[in-house]
Amino acid sequence: MKKLRLYVDTSVLGGVFDAEDTNRVNTAERLLRLIKNDVFEGFISLLTIEEILMAPKRIRVPLEKIISSSGFKSLEESEESIELANAFLKDGDIPVKYRDDARHIAIAVCHEVDYLVSWNYKHMVNISVKRLINSTNIRMGYNPIEIISPEEVTGDGEMEI
Repeated sequence: MKKLRLYVDTSVLGGVFDAEDTNRVNTAERLLRLIKNDVFEGFISLLTIEEILMAPKRIRVPLEKIISSSGFKSLEESEESIELANAFLKDGDIPVKYRDDARHIAIAVCHEVDYLVSWNYKHMVNISVKRLINSTNIRMGYNPIEIISPEEVTGDGEMEI
């Protein structure tokens, strides 16, 4: 069976260091283990690495170790993904001020990952934004993308079945 392909954005990686929310830390660590144990195929991009390099050293160094030991594959930004990111901005799907959010989404779409995993509820994991993004994707000739929270991957959360 084909493994699901997950693009993990920087907010999820940073969740490992969330001093205020131990549930977030546990979920982030569980997701990273699932990728490391080859349950899912994990992807980041050079944009993710650029964002990590801007983090304070106390976070940057451990994150670099996490990335190198978790088995992530790196996706390249391309002319195609830049054009799609610009369409997200032009269409008003993502505010221009948050260009990098549009870039993350476009990279994931252009590389045809199954899910983009994020804790960015304002500009990504949001019903209204997802509808706008997927409308632009379809208009531009791309498949829709599923943008989900880490809890949806790990099964963590409030609801018991």
